[in-house]
This record gives sequence, C-alpha cells and structure tokens, in this order.
Amino acid sequence: MKTSLQRIQETMKLFKILSDQTRLRMIALLIEGEFCVQEISETLHMSQSSISHQLKLLRDTNVVKTRREGKNIFYSLKDEHIKTIYQMGYDHANEC
Repeated sequence: MKTSLQRIQETMKLFKILSDQTRLRMIALLIEGEFCVQEISETLHMSQSSISHQLKLLRDTNVVKTRREGKNIFYSLKDEHIKTIYQMGYDHANEC
C-alpha cells in the first residue's frame, strides 16, 4: 500500500509531466480523440521522433494509452481525469 509521501511523489511526477508546452499541446489534441504519431506530428508541426519521445513520457506516467491497428499505433488519453485536470488548469489560467 502506498504511503501519503509516495502518493504525493506520484502527484508531483504527474504535474511535472504536464508542465511542458509540447505535452500540453498533445493532450489538448488527444482530448478530441485518438491519433497516430504521424497525425500528431502533422498537426503540431513537429518531427515524428520528437512526438514519439514525448508520447513515451506520457505513456510512462499513465497519461496516454495505446491501441494497435495493423502497423499503426493510436494514442488517446488514459482516462477522463487527464481531460479534467487539463481543462481545470486551462480554465483557471484564463480566468486570472
């Protein structure tokens, strides 16, 4: 069972991963649905290798999940919590 300190450390990891502009742009896109690396790359005007690197970080922190279809891997948000955290942060920042 995780201690209170371990839970706080996990929360810190999540906020750290969300503190990057590129990853936030990717999350904003993934709120709309699931996309493959190429689609994310084209939409955000970034290289596929850069997108893949950021997606790995998001996967490792349970922010996104994958679904394979043939050769393609599609990415989507892991759950509604991520969408809610993003939206609450976005709303708060734009109210102030």
